[in-house]
Amino acid sequence: MSARVAWFIMVHHKPEQFAWLMNALDSADDTIIIHVDLKSRLGLKKDRRGLMREVRRICAGRPNVHFMRSRFTNWGGWSLSRTLLDALRLALRLDPDWTHFVNLSGQCYPLKPMAEIRREMAEAGEAVMVEMRPFDTLPADDWHRNWHPMLELPVRAFKLPGRRRPPRGFALEHKGSQWVVLPRAFCAWAITAPLTKRVAAYLRNLLLSDELVIQALAWNGPFRERIRAYRRHIVWPGPKVLTGNDLPAIRAGDAWFGRKFDARTDVAVLDTLAAHIGATPGPGSAR
Repeated sequence: MSARVAWFIMVHHKPEQFAWLMNALDSADDTIIIHVDLKSRLGLKKDRRGLMREVRRICAGRPNVHFMRSRFTNWGGWSLSRTLLDALRLALRLDPDWTHFVNLSGQCYPLKPMAEIRREMAEAGEAVMVEMRPFDTLPADDWHRNWHPMLELPVRAFKLPGRRRPPRGFALEHKGSQWVVLPRAFCAWAITAPLTKRVAAYLRNLLLSDELVIQALAWNGPFRERIRAYRRHIVWPGPKVLTGNDLPAIRAGDAWFGRKFDARTDVAVLDTLAAHIGATPGPGSAR
């Protein structure tokens, strides 16, 4: 038993790191959807000019790769949540056979062999793998405890003064990582559910909706009893770039993916993981 995956990868810089990830996602049976941030594609920052060209080069010869229309995406803005929901819709249209949807950043990397990840994913069935942190367990200065209004312009999201009232009609009680593993049944439900429209209408003007949207849908919909751990290794604050010093914690845990890695900071940890999972190394490898 093995899961068939729709991968959704968001890339905004570091194409050499993206190459490491693509080398690890080696199954032609999967669907891979890629979004390249429009700010990066337009080269608004000098170090990101040519990003789209490099991403296309890395993906050349892979007919299972599909590119979303590039959009401006901003930290804290609704654009990140909207892009995720649109990726769900696109994945469902592209391929009738995938069983699980997984979103990744261009700096994520598998921590276990892909065959093992696929087997465990299939065994999880229709579990919704999403981090759920109750608001009442968060520190007093956490962004989400202050219900910040937000205004998003094309290249930046702004925190506005004041405090929004909690929504009516659904419970917004949890935050968590935007990185999720979702069964197809959840995705098919989410894109048509009236609840999704209500959640979107409220969150589009609230800061950091990407840490709330799947949490709200999972908690208020028919999948509440199927919520499980999100199987990511991420170290805060930061998130921190993972290095060889993190390997003991990675090996002791059950995470499927880690975030984030940077070959320019520590290529040795990537070489070690690539050897462990049986993947071809990426640029800068010492192997």
